[in-house]
Amino acid sequence: MTDRATASIPHEQAVGGSVTVKDVARRAGVSASTVSNVLHGRSSVAPEIRDRVEAAISEVGYVPSAAGRLLRGGRSEIVQLALPDIRSPYYSALAHTVIRQARALDLVVVVEETTGDAEQERRVASSHPNRGIGGTLICPVALSSEDLAGLRPRTPTVLLGEHTAGDVFDQVCTDSRAAAQEVAEHLLGTGRRHLAFVGSPDGAGTGPGTLRLKGLREALREHGLTLAEGAVLPAASFDHETGARVGARIADARAGGLEIDAVVCATDELAVGILHALRGRGVRVPEDVAVTGWDDAPESRYLSPSLTTVAHDLDDVAAAALRLVVGRKADPTRPPSRHVSPHRLVVRESTAPPA
Repeated sequence: MTDRATASIPHEQAVGGSVTVKDVARRAGVSASTVSNVLHGRSSVAPEIRDRVEAAISEVGYVPSAAGRLLRGGRSEIVQLALPDIRSPYYSALAHTVIRQARALDLVVVVEETTGDAEQERRVASSHPNRGIGGTLICPVALSSEDLAGLRPRTPTVLLGEHTAGDVFDQVCTDSRAAAQEVAEHLLGTGRRHLAFVGSPDGAGTGPGTLRLKGLREALREHGLTLAEGAVLPAASFDHETGARVGARIADARAGGLEIDAVVCATDELAVGILHALRGRGVRVPEDVAVTGWDDAPESRYLSPSLTTVAHDLDDVAAAALRLVVGRKADPTRPPSRHVSPHRLVVRESTAPPA
């Protein structure tokens, strides 16, 4: 159904800013709320209705408010950066780095927090250019590789982290397995032999926690060692509070006879909580138990003891991700590519050899 009044809206009027959601709704023959649902990527809209609305958006030249002003002015392209939790020291540092590097490319970054919700991640990863977005950087934690493979983004989209083989999306990641092997070799070099891992269920998968666990196992296997029964401790969240709860369990397990002389944590936040809990239970770090983290959060160097951790090259991550977005825009048909950013092991007091 087409409304004649809106069918004659000229493009010059559209880019001048007078076209509204109601105009799109009349052109598509739907309600304004349906147009809003499409603009926000909500899954409640039937595919045929979504296609009709998106066609109407293109026909009348509608561009959402703030994003539209930037695009109409020709000053900047908008890139959305979708992260699970912007309170995380790692994700906030990543956002800071991406924004800084994007500014040099005349790109504007809009940060979205998905809270690890699958529907939010799906909405972001399926972004349509008519929503004012020229590219997407997303770190998914809820969507599986199979979920991601079923999506076909309409804007250049780059995955951040080891969440898929990269057969659909461009991807920037670090080598978690190799880094975990370096952590294990370091701990074994200090005389530790009874390692534990915190941060992933003991199962299959391609997420960073699982890959770090695999790397740890592989390194131990080369030395004829294994992780003991009960030495793999899953974490529902990778935060301080979860780390403190797991740390208490580790202290109790040691008191009950389980030999643990080193704990490898999937994030620095987990490690901070574990350090707090072990100290409260009278377990000395590093004399009784060594502790390592991941991400080199700013707080890791100021703890007592300071925390041994794996550091990512965030400048390389940001530069590669933005380069892939720009390259995908220039050549939408090229095969997806995977960039592996460097990492380094930062050795501090929490893994000093026991006296």
